[in-house]
Amino acid sequence: MNQPRAAAARALALAALCVPLFAQAAAQSDEQAPPASASKPVSSAPHAELLARAKALGGVATWTPYGRSRQGRELFALRIAGAAQKPEELPAILVVANVDGTQPWTSALALQHAEQLVARAAEPTVSALLASTCIYVVPCANPDAHERRFAAVQHEREATGPGVDNDRDGRSGEDPASDLNGDGRITQLRVRDPRGEWIADPLDERALVKADKTKGERGVWRVWTEGRDLDRDERVAEDEPLDACVNRNFAAEWKELAPESGAFPTDEPETLALCEFVLQRPQIALVVTYGAFDNLVEKPKSVAADALQKRVPQAGVVEADAVLLAEYGKRYAELTGVKHKGRGGDAGSWQTWAYAHRGLWSLAINPWDLPLDAPEKSAEAKSEAKAEDGAAAPAKPEKDPKEKKDKREPSEDAKRLRWIDANADESWRFVPWQAFEHPELGACEIGGFAPFARNEPPAARSAELAAAQFEFLLTLGADLPRVRIEEFTAKALGGDLHELRARIVNPSRLPLQNASALRTEAVRPARLDLELGAGASLVAGERLHLIRALDGSGGRFEARWLVRAASLADVRLKLSTQHAGSDARVAELAR
Repeated sequence: MNQPRAAAARALALAALCVPLFAQAAAQSDEQAPPASASKPVSSAPHAELLARAKALGGVATWTPYGRSRQGRELFALRIAGAAQKPEELPAILVVANVDGTQPWTSALALQHAEQLVARAAEPTVSALLASTCIYVVPCANPDAHERRFAAVQHEREATGPGVDNDRDGRSGEDPASDLNGDGRITQLRVRDPRGEWIADPLDERALVKADKTKGERGVWRVWTEGRDLDRDERVAEDEPLDACVNRNFAAEWKELAPESGAFPTDEPETLALCEFVLQRPQIALVVTYGAFDNLVEKPKSVAADALQKRVPQAGVVEADAVLLAEYGKRYAELTGVKHKGRGGDAGSWQTWAYAHRGLWSLAINPWDLPLDAPEKSAEAKSEAKAEDGAAAPAKPEKDPKEKKDKREPSEDAKRLRWIDANADESWRFVPWQAFEHPELGACEIGGFAPFARNEPPAARSAELAAAQFEFLLTLGADLPRVRIEEFTAKALGGDLHELRARIVNPSRLPLQNASALRTEAVRPARLDLELGAGASLVAGERLHLIRALDGSGGRFEARWLVRAASLADVRLKLSTQHAGSDARVAELAR
């Protein structure tokens, strides 16, 4: 068993202590080898291919359309659950990919998860998960932007909704990006100009960094997206016909009047459809999102609990919830080894809406980015270097502290270029700067990172990365809140009078509701009903209890009643929730 699978097995075994069904599955030996498809490269695919593959899935998977994109492409989800119980009664996990639209590989990753769950449904671990948890998968939440990866001219851009007059010249969308040099990619354009803000990285002139005036640096380059200056305002490609972005159009922290935000929250059809999909499925307790954002590798911004009580709640994750997210971050690091942080702010994003407005546990994952780590020398190269240096290496002279302080660190782009240089097959990710005679600006250079260069892992590593993400997903089912009636007993007090005692517990890691759900009241509390037959009557106590808060890892709620009943068969306790299961018991006479 390789290291990621071994780590996943350990994490699952620990989580299974909370849920007997998972514990039973973990105790069984898994003799079956993963299907051959698990070791195949996971490659980005057009929306039509993703749709066809999703429709072809059978077995424990059900294909579900839930809307259409602005350009008319079908939005779809897959529901995956065991056949022993109604899926809508099971606590659910929702996996969403590529809400940004610029992360097409994550769509292939999410669909591969669904295919793996179907193919491995008979394995003990997967079978136990699907028997107790419903999995929803939305592989491509933004198909219109997704398709730019497969267009004749590749352009990495999120916007798919109506545009605005970005340059305030009375015309909208008149100055779009374009492929000037005809290489099928829209990259960057740079022009030498003393008004520029950019300089070449002193450690790698291919990379650009902002000039630091405090250090006496003066800008050399003005930089734009590749395109024309059709409106002759000395700015290039600054007014695209489309501006609104799906993953900036959700209501949480929505930015008014920002071009990318759209006219109003949920104005984008994809945004509205995804919100409605969630609202129609209240059994969803946890969301996993593959895209540009992250809250597992890098600790999210946290706020004190009372920050949510203000008239305008402070943005961020409540401290108590952030602590749990940090624990998931540790598990994620152990199982996947991923170190990639997120990109950009999360205002108006799906991930923020799921947590702040819907009260769901939201795990945001950026599964791959161009590495910033320096490539290590191979063992062969180290051996050769040692042989050339001889037996003993001379002692390194001590460096002047001032020299160390003034030493410039390579920029992040320079580090990414270092990784590309060390991997010959990845040279496509950077387009060398080449001189070009611009129709409006004259002499300039076109080049830079290729579209989607930071979003798609090497083909040789894609299967390994996907397998690690899948193993992490498998561990999450046991963590969902699952309330149950641990005790419901009756003590005879004489005659037909009985004292009833009930204890409700949540053995899972996650609490019944997170802090955001408690504030917004978006998630219904657990409902505890005392049901009395015709031969029983309530003397004291509340017939109905609403349980709003119930901690994880053994949190409990206790209730007592006085009941007059000739037979305990007439006394029944029913526990029901939207997202944490249900339970029922008949009172038992205490010994």
